[in-house]
Amino acid sequence: MNDIQRGKGYLLRRLAAELGVIVLGVLIALWADGQVAERADRRIEASRIAALQQNVTATRARLDRALEEARSAEEALTSTARWSDASSVAGRESMVTAGLLYGPVFTPELNVYADLKNSGDLALLRSGDLRQALARMDAVLEELALLQSDLVLVQQLNIDPFVIREFDLGSTVGSWVGLDDLAREPAAPDFDFRTFRNLSLFKLDLVQQEILTYEAAIDAVDAVEAALDASS
Repeated sequence: MNDIQRGKGYLLRRLAAELGVIVLGVLIALWADGQVAERADRRIEASRIAALQQNVTATRARLDRALEEARSAEEALTSTARWSDASSVAGRESMVTAGLLYGPVFTPELNVYADLKNSGDLALLRSGDLRQALARMDAVLEELALLQSDLVLVQQLNIDPFVIREFDLGSTVGSWVGLDDLAREPAAPDFDFRTFRNLSLFKLDLVQQEILTYEAAIDAVDAVEAALDASS
């Protein structure tokens, strides 16, 4: 082997060695960047889980209170629906306030989950069970929001005007439900008991649907809490 061939072989080996060093350096750098990114993702995940735990705990407490109020309204509406003569029932106006004037009271504490969806950080949650539970909870709460929206509409169009006119509950209640003008009108001379009972039955059906949805929402939130506990 002449000197030229030996020189070429040496050059090729040196180039291969330098290329190997470069490739190894790139791989190490990529690995290090990946480790840094992974640690950053895990920090974000931990902070998101902690925030979710606070939000879900607050939402669970609100659901409990809302369900209790809905059940009280159900009891009042059931009583009014059984009346045979409105004038024979003591405390009629208090029953009306507890039943017919009952309105949706639940507002979820779930801004963190909304942020997760909007920011794309939802993918950082490694637990498939947690992501599935969150999606289920979100769907049930959306169903609850739609039901309450329908209930508010029915309330304002049909029930609130009737209650204010028939019971002459005054400007305070009229302002409360957004019907100040109706509150200034004189009460009807004769109480429309048939309409009153029909509205009570109709409202009772809506409230019972709401109660079922509250119970489903509580089950969904409980599943999220269990998944969060397993992830933390």
